[in-house]
Amino acid sequence: MVSVNDILKNRTDGMTYRVLWLIRESDIAYIFELSGKHMPLAVSLKSLEQQIAEGVTEESSEDNYCRLLQENEIPEKDKAFRDVIWSFMEELVTCEPGIYIRNQRGRLVAKHAEKTGKTIYTIHRYLKWYWQRGKNKNAFLPAFYNSGGRGKERVAHGKKLGRPRKYGEACGKNVDEVTKQIFAQAVKKYYHTRKENSFQAAYEMMVKEHYTKPMMLPDGTERRELFDKNEIPTLAQFRYWYSKQYTSKEKLISRKGQSKFNLDHRAVLGKSDINVRGPGSQYQIDATVGDIYLVSRFNRANIIGRPVIYFIIDVFSRMITGMYIGLEGPSWMGAMMALANAATEKVSYCDSYGITITEEQWPCRHIPDTILADRGEMEGKSVETLINSLNVRVDNAPAYRADMKGIIEQFFHTVNASTTVFLPGHVKPDMAERGGNDYRLDAKLDLHQFTKIMIQCVLNHNNEHFLKSYERTEDMIADDVEPIPIKLWEWGIRNRSGQLRSVPEEMIKLCLMPVDTALVTTTGIRFKGLSYLCERAALEHWFETARAKGSYRVNISYDPRDMNWIYIRGLSGSSFERCFLAENEKKWNGKSLEELIHQQAHERWLRNKSPGHELQARVDLATEVEKIIGEAEEMAKQTVIPASKQERVSHIRKNRGEEKQRLRQDEAFVLGEEHQIVTDISQQDSLEADIHPILAMIKKKAEDEYED
Repeated sequence: MVSVNDILKNRTDGMTYRVLWLIRESDIAYIFELSGKHMPLAVSLKSLEQQIAEGVTEESSEDNYCRLLQENEIPEKDKAFRDVIWSFMEELVTCEPGIYIRNQRGRLVAKHAEKTGKTIYTIHRYLKWYWQRGKNKNAFLPAFYNSGGRGKERVAHGKKLGRPRKYGEACGKNVDEVTKQIFAQAVKKYYHTRKENSFQAAYEMMVKEHYTKPMMLPDGTERRELFDKNEIPTLAQFRYWYSKQYTSKEKLISRKGQSKFNLDHRAVLGKSDINVRGPGSQYQIDATVGDIYLVSRFNRANIIGRPVIYFIIDVFSRMITGMYIGLEGPSWMGAMMALANAATEKVSYCDSYGITITEEQWPCRHIPDTILADRGEMEGKSVETLINSLNVRVDNAPAYRADMKGIIEQFFHTVNASTTVFLPGHVKPDMAERGGNDYRLDAKLDLHQFTKIMIQCVLNHNNEHFLKSYERTEDMIADDVEPIPIKLWEWGIRNRSGQLRSVPEEMIKLCLMPVDTALVTTTGIRFKGLSYLCERAALEHWFETARAKGSYRVNISYDPRDMNWIYIRGLSGSSFERCFLAENEKKWNGKSLEELIHQQAHERWLRNKSPGHELQARVDLATEVEKIIGEAEEMAKQTVIPASKQERVSHIRKNRGEEKQRLRQDEAFVLGEEHQIVTDISQQDSLEADIHPILAMIKKKAEDEYED
């Protein structure tokens, strides 16, 4: 099935297109030729799907135009460039599907040009960027990074920068590094406080503190006299420096606090008055700690505690589009797993748990337009890539406002009431009572088995659950659509489509994984104390380059649950190189980042466990060595040494040979018991008569050695 943002390649003419919008009830698909030479084209959706079925047109998983970049990989000046364009293009690009229809597009662009002051040519150029590069905010990133000097501060060389003053004779003061430090101190001390002083008041207090000098009046009182006008920065200079130094968000947080900012001033991307109009318009995500205790798969006698359950639900149809049952979180790690599951097909996922389904039973494999989540796991840098690269708007509900996610909250309640309560190990409210049973000891299910039960619950909900409280629209009533999630989903795809978008599974996972930098060294790609290798590094001689020119850093993504692999990100963000552990690091196979950090800390503790003991041993060694040297020096004093130095050194070879011969005799192996030497003459005479001639020879040899 064709989805929005799919890349289609026509085998006949070699042209490549991006799907911009679908209107299934009208049999229309709007596509855009990626060379950017033409505006969007309306074609028959059925004809397009027929071409795909016949092989005339093929779906491509490679998107060379869409830049899926992590926020920390984008230079700040490029972000600013992107955000400026987005600020006046957002309203226009979201006028869908009107912006794709030729006669409507002309009126929309003309009206927008008049409103923003931009030329029609400029607006058309930005529209093509947006459609060509994947319909996301990062489409407006500049293609050239180092052109020109825009944004760079000019350095004064004596002459006053800026326009001359219109009034007054004073020429003014340049804002140098010392002045900037004074500005920063004044802002922190007088403006970024909960007192909420005005900017004018902060400026005046800064001038009083730094640009005045004490002066005694005739009556003995002291007065603060201003410096010369040319030595005092103006309020305009102070305001201009502040506007460049701080963003609107930083200003509000500094003056009102993070909580107040989140409640009253947090940016809500997109339009808040857009209603949920079809599948994928809004997903809700939430997590809870399951009301059940589980056992280990590896040793079923071990109780591992309660699982963390993540579900993602489509608000329009109430379809469960993604899930994750595990021990991560509630945190970004668990949310990442649930989001990845929502964006990938479910047939193989269910098959991994021994459940056979068809694509039609769980057809959810897309990313939505909006995600409504809790504060916490869906805030911070990790989610910025989801917002900017995949163009997913993330709305976070305020604290203590679970009612804003009532749909997903209700599903959790339904699962607990209809399924979890009947499972062994279920949390019961009577444990705290005196004599109550310890339900933890009833645990029988492992994580795999519990996940399998939850999948069955999801399949039942999606395909069989009748939504009694669902309010159908007039169109739904006219089409006699039953309020069952799968039927609402299918109806919405046919009549309200346009919000669901598909992204390759590996790209989704790459965007969701944490990012960091690794160090390319002569011994491998070093990350978290481990060495990694990859084919690309070997072919491009990275390690030889590091040895010749010094180590350097590369951007990577990684999965903290399995440190066997790290992924070097390509410059476009849409490609990666998988790196594997070096042979000497195999002991870390299958280990998580948490296990790695714990073990490394333990080894450091072992090395530093008893430094005093090792030092004492070395002191004892030095003492023994000195004792032996003293004995040798004492023996040397008692030795008669030839007077001539030449005589002493001339026989070294001979002395060495004699010493070697003695050592050989002393070190020679002698096997068997030593022969007893008979010293009693009377006993010796009595035995000689009975000794065999050969034994007599052995006896004689032993006596000779004894005498020596």
